[in-house]
Amino acid sequence: MRNRFYTHPSDDIIVDVDQMYNIHDGIVSVGVEEVHMVVSGAENVIVLTGKGTGSNRISNAIEDAVLHTCKVATGYNLFSADKAIIKLIYPQNNPLMLSEIENIIQFAEMFTGIASFIWGISERESESSDVIAQIIASNLKDS
Repeated sequence: MRNRFYTHPSDDIIVDVDQMYNIHDGIVSVGVEEVHMVVSGAENVIVLTGKGTGSNRISNAIEDAVLHTCKVATGYNLFSADKAIIKLIYPQNNPLMLSEIENIIQFAEMFTGIASFIWGISERESESSDVIAQIIASNLKDS
């Protein structure tokens, strides 16, 4: 999924975004209903993807995704969004540890006044230990 920023998105975005939030591999699933809740009626929506490796693979994946905000939504602050979804995808051969999940909480706490925060976890077949972070956020404010 490409990193994208939509101003005044239509419901067509839900079809595009739903492809990255397929529920067949979900441990903690994020479905089309959640995507619809974040996207519907939004002034703007950002879709971000990041990849993380190493001992801090979750925080690295989240940071990689967040850094794309500067490229796709210049002048907007991701952490001003009022709704957000984060989905982490890990390889079956290198599952997430409970201690790693703390990074999701730290990420959620960076949002100011967020009305809704949804998270999900999925696994995939892969030989690497990389984690992928997918973020959707709506109603970002100008910096």
